[in-house]
Amino acid sequence: MEQKKITSLDDLRRIRERSRDLSSARSGGGTTVIVGMGTCGIAAGAREVLEEVMAELARRDLRDVAVQTTGCIRAD
Repeated sequence: MEQKKITSLDDLRRIRERSRDLSSARSGGGTTVIVGMGTCGIAAGAREVLEEVMAELARRDLRDVAVQTTGCIRAD
């Protein structure tokens, strides 16, 4: 992805608005799904779960759901 230089205050404002839009699901009232992608999670099928979660969100056109990955969740 090509990075463009910020040449005006309007450019900076557009970037700020885009950043707010992208982070609103995380900080707002939206839902966050966290998938453990550590070695143990991947061995247990986390990659397939992540792909299916993303596909289902797209099928249902759910835009207020944030999907995050994390390392080992230590579910001993």
